[in-house]
Amino acid sequence: MPVGGTSVKQVCLQCERVASDHNLYCQEIYCPAEMSPSILDPGEWLGDIEIVRSLVVLRSAVLYEATHRTKRVFLKVAHPGTKHKERLKREAEFLRDIQLDRQQHRSLPLLLPPYANVQLSKQAEPYGKTMLRGHLLYFYLFEHFEGEPLRDTLLTKPQLWLNHCGLIVIGLAETMTFLHSKGKFHFGLSPEAVLVHFAKKNNTPHVLLFDLGIISDSTSMQQEWYTDFVLPAYLAPEFIQVNSIRLDYRSDVYGLGLLLYELLVGEPAVPFKLRSDADVYRIVQDNRRRTPMNRVEDVRALADIALKAVQQRPSDRQESAAEVAKQLKAFFGNVPDLKETQWPSFNTIFLISGTLLAIAFVITLAISLAGL
Repeated sequence: MPVGGTSVKQVCLQCERVASDHNLYCQEIYCPAEMSPSILDPGEWLGDIEIVRSLVVLRSAVLYEATHRTKRVFLKVAHPGTKHKERLKREAEFLRDIQLDRQQHRSLPLLLPPYANVQLSKQAEPYGKTMLRGHLLYFYLFEHFEGEPLRDTLLTKPQLWLNHCGLIVIGLAETMTFLHSKGKFHFGLSPEAVLVHFAKKNNTPHVLLFDLGIISDSTSMQQEWYTDFVLPAYLAPEFIQVNSIRLDYRSDVYGLGLLLYELLVGEPAVPFKLRSDADVYRIVQDNRRRTPMNRVEDVRALADIALKAVQQRPSDRQESAAEVAKQLKAFFGNVPDLKETQWPSFNTIFLISGTLLAIAFVITLAISLAGL
């Protein structure tokens, strides 16, 4: 499936500079410009998929808003590299399997077939392939979600309403609990991996975890593990500078704690903008360089939940994502259902009823006149 047009551009994942001619240069000494991925511009095509805009540029993939045969969808394309491609394949296969097994979770993407006139099945690959600038890229499609990246929300509203902070993390903790129940680890939770939608009816936030992290299990993790799928600031300290990783669901508790911490203080717990990966890793391992928790006086109980979840040693954190959800629900309750009311408004009902009565009156009158 060829790509139409040639206006792909290059973006740096560290300083976010962009170059349209692939001659990306940055004067910042910590900017790995030579490792910057290519992204597609609006109007570009992947086969019969048209790019509307790039939404999130991750270290492993790009999320696009797109149209597929006039249908609004999300398109996720893995960056070049075997590890990134294999990770995206695992992600698509997991989403396909839970969907076909009727175990779909409300905060996970609803997968779509990668090509027209193809159905999702256990036998068919749930991802597509295409060539771009000499690279064979892997991608998959999923249902459109009315929301924006959590990172974008935090840029415009650094400190959300406290109730929103709690409900967002509850939604993610429940999603993480679901992944754990399937034997899967995430290990890369960050605001970049989440879309959030605020319901018009009650302004309740609902989340979509569109990036599933490493999405591996205990039998395959040692072969599939690599650190480049996540920003260093969101990698748990037990994964830094180790020869082999120890699997513990509390490493995902750390990710939930980082998000709650960031939502409470209004900025990342680990400062990472324009810092080298090595410097960020040093901050992760040194609590003294972390952004201070400044919400202890007004919301001490919630700050304590976040502080416990981001402890350096996994054994000092909450036992599970389910426990984090339980602790937060004690303050905020359950996340309401996403479904908005399907009934039209009273004015709409009144207008429709009046129109139907008028039509009925005209028909009755016409029949009466015809009988005279």
